Amino acid sequence: MTTPSTVHGQYPRVYLVRHGTTEWSQNGRHTGLTDIPLLPIGVEQAGLLSSRIFENPHQDMVHIDNITLVLVSPLKRAQQTYEQLRTGGLTKQLHDGTAPSCFTRTQARTTSLLAEWDYGDYEGVTTKEILKTRPNWSLFGDNAPGGETVEQVAARADAIIELIHNYQRGLDSQGNPTHTLKMPFTELETQTNNRDANTPVTDEGSLAAEYKTVVTIPEEKGRRDVLVVAHGHFLRVFAARWLKEDGLHGKNLVLDTASVSVLGYEHTLEERVIKVWNQSNHLWK
Repeated sequence: MTTPSTVHGQYPRVYLVRHGTTEWSQNGRHTGLTDIPLLPIGVEQAGLLSSRIFENPHQDMVHIDNITLVLVSPLKRAQQTYEQLRTGGLTKQLHDGTAPSCFTRTQARTTSLLAEWDYGDYEGVTTKEILKTRPNWSLFGDNAPGGETVEQVAARADAIIELIHNYQRGLDSQGNPTHTLKMPFTELETQTNNRDANTPVTDEGSLAAEYKTVVTIPEEKGRRDVLVVAHGHFLRVFAARWLKEDGLHGKNLVLDTASVSVLGYEHTLEERVIKVWNQSNHLWK
């Protein structure tokens, strides 16, 4: 490893990964809650992200052995992208063969709070088509009829950011030291998880359901990096809220498919910053 870059320091990081290419993202169609899979090129992109960034010992942007929490959207395109990372170098043994890489020791959680923006009536419609009838329309400024507002998307992002911030500080929402945190879920997921948690633990499935409602904070502060695998517009709002800006500022943060970005801190754990944005050099051939 060369001299550490400015991406790294004494504070933990958050890696944002947008899923690979789908048929609709390739055609410019708004893809919100429609659960379509990656194209073969999207799977290939996710594989390149794994091999050239996450598995690459010669880069200094992502330190996989410091990642101890993975948060993933339930939509198929995000799950497939994460699967490429998980089954790529992230579960292989380290180069000396002595220990597995971080993702065999990492907590992975799926929550619908990370789903893409609900585009309502504009689901499956391209921006070009929308502008024919609404010439000045902007998703961030005008939202989507029958879908979510930017404020609603920002509220979902805030719930995940609170979890991550508390996880990296080792504190609960009241500012008290803690070793565990409750996972944020949508209301429906919370109801389901509560039923699971109240079920007597008589088999492995019940135990897994109860366990996944919480995350455990590592004692070692240097191993509290978080990976988030989700969607373009949601992650743009997420980044704006990470900076404590209005979700509308996400309109200025373009995010490509299969890209990786790095969020973190400067000076203190209360000063949140963007360290790397929309890195996609790994996709060059």
